Amino acid sequence: MLILTFFIEIYERRKNKEANSDMVRFALGIAAISSVAAVGSGWLLGENGGYDQVLLFRHRWMAVALTAGICILYYIKRNPRSWNRKFYIPFFILVLFLLSFTGHMGGSMTHGEDYLFKDAQTKEVIITDVSKAVVFTDIVQPILDNKCASCHNSNKVKGGLIITSKGHLLAGGDSGSILEAKEDEIPRLIRNIKLPLEHEDHMPPKGKTPLTADEISLLEWWINNKNCFDCVVETLDKPEEINTILLSLEEDTSPRALIAKTVDPISTPWLTDININGTIATRVAENNPLIIINLSGHTNLTKEHFKKLKKQADNIIELNLSKSNFNDTLSSYLSQFKNITKLQLHNTTITDNTLKQLARLKHLESLNLYGTHVTNAGIEKLHNHPSLKTLYTWETKISEEALENFERRNPKINIVRIDRKIFAATSLDPPTIIGSDEFFKDSLEVRLDYIFKDADFFYTLDGTTPDTISLKYTKPIIVTNSVQIKAITHKKGWKPSDIASKSFKKYNLDYSDVQLLKEPNDKYKGIGSNTLIDKQRGTLNILDGKWLGYEGSHVTAIINLNKESLVSKISVGSYSSPAQWIFYPRGFKVWSSLDGKSYSLLQNIKTPEEEPNSEAKLKFFDIDIIPTKANFIKVEVLSQLKNPTWHTDPGGNSWLFLDEIVLN
Repeated sequence: MLILTFFIEIYERRKNKEANSDMVRFALGIAAISSVAAVGSGWLLGENGGYDQVLLFRHRWMAVALTAGICILYYIKRNPRSWNRKFYIPFFILVLFLLSFTGHMGGSMTHGEDYLFKDAQTKEVIITDVSKAVVFTDIVQPILDNKCASCHNSNKVKGGLIITSKGHLLAGGDSGSILEAKEDEIPRLIRNIKLPLEHEDHMPPKGKTPLTADEISLLEWWINNKNCFDCVVETLDKPEEINTILLSLEEDTSPRALIAKTVDPISTPWLTDININGTIATRVAENNPLIIINLSGHTNLTKEHFKKLKKQADNIIELNLSKSNFNDTLSSYLSQFKNITKLQLHNTTITDNTLKQLARLKHLESLNLYGTHVTNAGIEKLHNHPSLKTLYTWETKISEEALENFERRNPKINIVRIDRKIFAATSLDPPTIIGSDEFFKDSLEVRLDYIFKDADFFYTLDGTTPDTISLKYTKPIIVTNSVQIKAITHKKGWKPSDIASKSFKKYNLDYSDVQLLKEPNDKYKGIGSNTLIDKQRGTLNILDGKWLGYEGSHVTAIINLNKESLVSKISVGSYSSPAQWIFYPRGFKVWSSLDGKSYSLLQNIKTPEEEPNSEAKLKFFDIDIIPTKANFIKVEVLSQLKNPTWHTDPGGNSWLFLDEIVLN
């Protein structure tokens, strides 16, 4: 109030106004009365003890002087004379200085002489590994400083107790030790903390923030361990409850953790839409706002892919563009991913121009340039990068001399440049299974091929896992029935390859009319109902136009055989990719009819729920029925409907994708 009054006074004098002088007189009168009341109440409060006597003496008499000065200002303003007008403003300034010093003395008395700079000088204790924390220094002392030190410091010694150091804690207060207790009693520190809030001995007093239940438990645990001042957490016994509390004190200070605190939660509809449209986006962890984007292997990347990611760009901390058509032209979109910590660009056509964009990615820690066209000039653009830790450079155009020079000037960056021999194959690739078509009516020739002509192939025709005692491939395989061929490559001195798998379906019924009782989603409608009878298998790309996609619903199709035919088996082709919210069918129902009106149920089977996985895969489901003559076959494919509990979006609508129905 006094400072505001001074500025009003100066304003009036600059404007040569006297009309508002009553306002200044009124304000000074209120200030004088308030000051007298404050001095009286403060004097009585000081009698309660607990304050530094030197600071208390200075504060009291400076407050008296301040009150007298305000009263004098009020007298001069109320009774202006030519002799007192001359020193009114200088005296007012002197009173303001006195106000500042008096307030500072009061703050020093209650909060310590360094209270103005305390926050700048005191570093917050951050625990990254609680097992290595010193119990008193890192855990107990911060609790006491935050909740108790305002009343028990060297300037305000309430109850004769100071808790800001080990020596003072051990010394106790006027009533003796606060850490030790007689038999069948609890230490006074814990007793006072647990007293009812209204009790005069409750710590801290009413009006101040009380200790939490976890903080009290930690203090009790420390005291029960003989209030050890030098012990480390891992050396002490810890009940399960205490261990849980201690673990909660750990703070993740990694760049990803810090980024997670600054971004908004990810939009689930956006995440669903991105996955459905071919991009694989996964959360770093449940309830974590950060996501990983995988566009590896995409050969049709355009600017539209990156524009769709822009909405949640701040949430993306990993981006995999390896083995794609990503190039220098598209690299301008990298700058929107300002929180990227890991970027994989290996086996792309990028050059030095792309590396210009990376200087803006301040959080980038890992960069893979394997198999790119980056040169000596390009790597210089990463010199003094603020956060880069790991750089993969083999199979680039960067010379060894340039790498060594860069490494000397950037010792914090680990450059991974491994001899090509280390990457020589230790296991073989699976063979390629080649057939002229995936559907056949009479017979089909299937070949196995591989880059190494002296490798051996072993295969099975019934879908079982092949090994070196399975059928050995010596000539093209002639298949006359539906088969699922699984094959491996084998070569002496090498590990067996992964399994290659491909299905070939035989059909002996021709039909060209199929009716869907419910239309598929507009995004995945293939060529309409004929998608199911065109003898064209879908691929792992759900946008290839060969799939019918349904969200949260079953699918029913009626096939018109055009003539009475004997049917004994129905095969349904489906797709599963849990990462894209797509699951295999959960069951099938099959009916037959001669007239297309009256249907008889032939089969009703259930299939098990998928185990937790994230891989994309194709499968034919074979449904055997009693051989039946029919003109019409109705097939209902039962959907998962909702994502399972193990999914990243449990309970969300799941998708069902079908590409073919084959009758035999």
